[in-house]
Amino acid sequence: MIEADNLTKSYGPQAVLKGVSLSVKAGERVVLCGPSGSGKSTLIRCLNGLETRSGGAIRIAGHDLQPDCRNVLALGGEVGMVFQQFNLFPHKTALENLMLAPRRVRGLKRKEAVDLAMAMLERMRLADKAGSYPGQLSGGQQQRVAIARALCMAPKVMLFDEPTSALDPEMVKEVLDVMVDLSREGLTMVVVTHEMGFARSVADRVVFLDGGLIVESAEPQAFFDNPQQARTREFLQRIARH
Repeated sequence: MIEADNLTKSYGPQAVLKGVSLSVKAGERVVLCGPSGSGKSTLIRCLNGLETRSGGAIRIAGHDLQPDCRNVLALGGEVGMVFQQFNLFPHKTALENLMLAPRRVRGLKRKEAVDLAMAMLERMRLADKAGSYPGQLSGGQQQRVAIARALCMAPKVMLFDEPTSALDPEMVKEVLDVMVDLSREGLTMVVVTHEMGFARSVADRVVFLDGGLIVESAEPQAFFDNPQQARTREFLQRIARH
């Protein structure tokens, strides 16, 4: 479902990705973790064309993504993205936020888009918030609306870029619960997160990045209980102290 080969990305003289290769099978759930500045978010943004890469190749959801991302619209919603800061349109209701892409990209009629959006809001236990604007919702509710918006496009791949890091601690669980439910449905997921409990219980594979490189990649039990690299052990020990 995802094939990234020798990805590089630089901002001027600063190399953020230094030859990262990552393969994700259909239905696989992969967690990317690592310290701030390790390249996790840059990698996930390159995968769906939000960032142009400096070098390397990307094939995702059956599409070869051109280096300049000119053909990103060919993805047509097959790759969904959930951001740290929700990125909802503040002047549109929750329902309108969900309806926009299905109507513009998929060409759904208004009633079809309404029915789809309401079904997704019900799935997120937010049907009663359909007429609410983002500013009237809690952070956890906004993030669930953002997840529902991505799911309205029936994506083959869902990318999550630290989806809980902007939330108050009591709101984190409601978003993680939704992501756990999605994982049970066989959706291909790549998740950048610091929630190691989620990584241990949900991921098929945990990938640790540091300094723009993949340092270690393993199944959760092996990753947490028997890390092979000293840098991985240091990272996990530091997380355990917090």
